[in-house]
Amino acid sequence: MSDTVMVALISGIVSLIINFGSKWLDHKNGLAADIGEIKESVGELKRNNGVYGDMVYQMLDHMATNNNSGEMKRALDEYNAFFRKGQK
Repeated sequence: MSDTVMVALISGIVSLIINFGSKWLDHKNGLAADIGEIKESVGELKRNNGVYGDMVYQMLDHMATNNNSGEMKRALDEYNAFFRKGQK
C-alpha cells in the first residue's frame, strides 16, 4: 500500500473515533441533555425578547406620532396574554 493511502486510512479512522467517541462521552456525561435544555431556554428568551421589543416599539411609536391606530392596545393585549396569563 502506498504512503498516501495509509495516511488517508489512518486519518479516516482517527476522524471516526473522535466523532463517535465525543458523542458517546457527551451522552455519558449528560452534556447532550444540558445542551438541549440550553437551546430550549435560548428559544424562550428569543420569544420573550420579541414580545418585549414589540411592546416597546408600539409605545414609542404611539408617543412619537400620538396616533390612535389601535396597535398599542393590540401590543398590550398580546403582552398580557403572553407574560401575565400564558407564561409562568
